[in-house]
Formats: sequence, C-alpha cells, structure tokens
Amino acid sequence: MDVAVLGATGDVGRQVVTQLVERRVLPTTSRLQLVGRPGGASGRAVHGLRADLVDAYDEHAPLIDVAHSPADVVADVVVVAAGATTPARSGASLDRTVLAVANREVFAEYADAIARHGSGHEVVIVVSNPVEVGVAVMARTLGARRVVGMGAWLDTLRFRREIAVELGVRRHRVGGFVGGQHGEDAVPLWSTVRLSGHDLAERARAVRLLRRGRTLDAFPDEVAAAKAELVELAATDVGAAYRLIDTWPADLRVVARPWMTHQSGAKTATATASATVDLVEVVLDGREIVVAGQVALDGEVALAGEQQHGVLGVPIVLGPEGWTRVLLDSLPDDETRRLRGAAAAVGSALQAAGAEGGPAAGPPGAAAVAGAAASAGPARPEGTTGHGGLDGTGDLEADEPSWVAQVEGVHRAGTLTGLTGVFSTRGVSFEHLATEEVDGDGDAGTIHVGFRASERRARALERAVGRLATVRSVVVHGGPCEKAAPPPDHGR
Repeated sequence: MDVAVLGATGDVGRQVVTQLVERRVLPTTSRLQLVGRPGGASGRAVHGLRADLVDAYDEHAPLIDVAHSPADVVADVVVVAAGATTPARSGASLDRTVLAVANREVFAEYADAIARHGSGHEVVIVVSNPVEVGVAVMARTLGARRVVGMGAWLDTLRFRREIAVELGVRRHRVGGFVGGQHGEDAVPLWSTVRLSGHDLAERARAVRLLRRGRTLDAFPDEVAAAKAELVELAATDVGAAYRLIDTWPADLRVVARPWMTHQSGAKTATATASATVDLVEVVLDGREIVVAGQVALDGEVALAGEQQHGVLGVPIVLGPEGWTRVLLDSLPDDETRRLRGAAAAVGSALQAAGAEGGPAAGPPGAAAVAGAAASAGPARPEGTTGHGGLDGTGDLEADEPSWVAQVEGVHRAGTLTGLTGVFSTRGVSFEHLATEEVDGDGDAGTIHVGFRASERRARALERAVGRLATVRSVVVHGGPCEKAAPPPDHGR
C-alpha cells in the first residue's frame, strides 16, 4: 500500500515522512509520495527531502516520489499536514478560528482533488489544525468513514503517559482515551482507564488517587488558570514553568505541557508525527484496532440521550477501510457534560470558520465528485473487493473494463519488480504481460500489461507507474469506451 504526505516539507510533515521510513512502516515495494506546493520553497524542498531520505535510509526505504499538484496525489493512505500553522513563541496567539479560516480552503482543495482523481478508497488522516475543521471539510467530500483526525489519539497517548509517569510504569501498561476537541477542550475519559495488572478494586483506587478528588466540571477553569500562571512564570524561568506542571494532576498536565512547549518556542512535531504514524500503521496493518480520533458523527454516539451529529473526538475502531464504529460505553455524568460542551465548542468553531455542514451520506458522497463518479467503472456489490486473481476466482473483476498499459522502461534490475509492485499494492492482477524491444534503442524495452479495473483505478495506476524511476513513459489503452489492444504476439 502507498502513503502520500501533504505538506511533507513542513515541521510535522518532515517528521512524518522520516518516521515512516525510519520505523520501516512501508516495505521497499510500496510508495511514499512527498507532496508540496508548486513554486516557492515547498516546491523546491520536496526534491531535496526525497534525496536526503534516500541517502539516509537507502537499504530499507520505500519507493519515494514527489508531487506538486493535488490531482497527482495517488495513495491508499493520505496524511494531511499541509496548511498554515501557529507560530511557536512566547505570547503567540493560538486562536484556532483564524487558523481554521486560513486552512479551510486548503482542506477543500485537496479533498476535491482526491475525490476526482483518487481510487475512491483512500483513508485520510488529518493532522493540520484545526483538526476538527479538516475532518469536517474532507468528510463532507470523501465520506465520513474514510476521514480521521489524529488529535484525539495524540491527546490519548499524552494522557496514558502522564498516568504512567505518576504510577512509575511504562505507557504501554496504561489504557484509556481522550475525546472531545483537540487542545484545550480535550476531555480525559477517566472511566476508560485500564491499568495492566490491576483488578477492578485496585484500578478504582488508583484512579481515585490520580484524580485528587476532582471532577471534570471544573476542568475548563483549571486549564484557564494554569495558562495564566504559566505565562507569568515562564516570562522569567521556563524551566520553573515545566517543574510547576509536574506538580499538577495528570489530566491537567495533558493540556498544559504541550501548550507550554509551544509557548517555549519549541514545537510538538515529533510527538504529533509519532501519533500520526501509529494511525498509518493501523490502517496498513489490515486489522481493526481501537484508537481515538476526531470523526464526523451522524448519530453513532448519544450523550444524555441526544444523538451527536458533527465532529468529535471519540474512541473508534480503525481498519484498512477507515473507521467502522465508535466504542463508547455509558459515561459518568461529568464526562458526559464535558463531551457535550466540547461538541458545542466544535460546532461553534466550524460555524465561525464557515465549515459547518454534515458529512457525506456515503463514499464518495459529494456533489463535487458527481461528474467523476459518473465516469467511473461499475459499482461493486457491498462486501466484495473486486480484486480477483488469475485463476478464475475473481469473477467481480470480469465485470470491470479491460485495459492495456504500454510501458516503456529502461533495461535495469528492478524495472519489472517496481511495475508489479505498483499493481500488487493496489490489489490489481495481471491478465497478461509481454515485453518487446524498442526499435533503435538497446537500452529500453516495452512492457504490455493487460488488466481489469475501474476507470478511476486504471488512471491512478497510470500515474503511479509513470513515476517509477525506471519508466520513461506509460500509456493506458482500452476501458469502457475503447477496445483494449491485445499484447504483441511473439510466437509464444
């Protein structure tokens, strides 16, 4: 499977692509696409970033390519790290409304391009802030289940770490989730906390001690007071501000520590990227795993008997097709009230940013892609994949148009491997494959590949093959309006 990172040269985007390669999330046959903006610093820097990654990780790096146009984004998982960011410095405003207005059009542009030119199956992980705005805009175009905001997962990891530190254990021994809005309206869900090796009574006692007799009803006021105290102290001694944070309860530290990091002039790019790569791994793993994320709800959650419609961070089941369901048991009253408050805050933020509105009814589910959808191949029945093999068992592929890709590639080890990797990672099988020499050019040959796929997937394959370093050109013939050309007959 392939991954594209929008905004790859930004602080977070650069960390995401580095960790994807360093952690060996992608095999060498998969593709990592670095996406920048045409012209300017970003357009130049993606080429340098690609060269640097190959220099550093050549032994296990995936195929890495560069794209500048939103229409050229081709991937199974799309990480959205593009857009404006808030400056990291003392006294800098973290007004998310201003950021939302600035980034709303960026989200909309990429969502429309993915819907028009993608496979129709991409899973989108929104990193850029405000996460909730990105989720709302992209879910409305691509379908709610294909879009996840990573903010709640990052807050969840911070929550687990703060609990682990106080208990003197490692984070992997702590469970529990954070929901709500990413940032200051995060909602620590204490009722979901689980501690490895603790029975029910021991866990209840530990959580009671960790909470220090507090409820979440006063949490917003505690956050506001903490920020005011930190600003005053950090003006003379940033180290003292961090030491003060260490004395506060675990849930307050979840919000205060990253806020102070931003005020210190540093950024949280490393932690943000790590949480993002976690979600990418989950999608690529092929299994369904419980995480937390901002998603566009359409009645999947009820708080105090009221069905929730809109973007909210909740525990979800995430898998290769996106998120499938919310896992949220009945909550204590204070958690319910705080989640409802966060939902209202998100709704107000979306309205202020001009990003309100419900998600699409179903993938791709948007008027923006109606024209593209009309020209796509035949729809597959629910519950099927449409990726059959060469043994006659893939009868759904037989209903899709036939295509022949004519690929001119250089005679070099890895040309065929790269080509077959592009098809296999997209679940498309060859119906036939033949090769021939290019007249007058002993350094190149032509590969004819026959396959069946929807028009959208065929065009995505054409673009992906064209980016292989060993491919000079690729043309795909055939489809619903043209008879596919047969492969050359070499007497075999």
